[in-house]
Amino acid sequence: SRPLKRGRVIFGNVVPLNQVWRTGANAATMFTTDKDLTFGSTVIPAGKYTLWTVPTPSGAQLIFNSETGQWGTDYHPEKDFARVNLTQTQASPAVEEFVIDVQPQSSGGVLSFAWDDRRWTAPFTVKQ
Repeated sequence: SRPLKRGRVIFGNVVPLNQVWRTGANAATMFTTDKDLTFGSTVIPAGKYTLWTVPTPSGAQLIFNSETGQWGTDYHPEKDFARVNLTQTQASPAVEEFVIDVQPQSSGGVLSFAWDDRRWTAPFTVKQ
């Protein structure tokens, strides 16, 4: 499910910095792709993954984990498939409800996450 801000300070408070976060609420967030995706030099093969995030003061790292179906606090780092750096920008106005979005572009798109005062993005291409 999607967590809400509800007037709280999120990053560094509700979501600790420099620690793995479930990237949502309740069950682990599932990511499914039927095509191979390339984030920078990292190839994510078609398949199912759970998404985890390590927020920092100036950005975040997105984790594609090969374990699926688990609760959002049941993270197993040995199942990490890949990590991708996310670019952080200011979200203004603040985002009340956590949002994950894919914005299509010509040969791929941009995967984005927004909540509170942060927006994280990672461009990708669809591997042909």
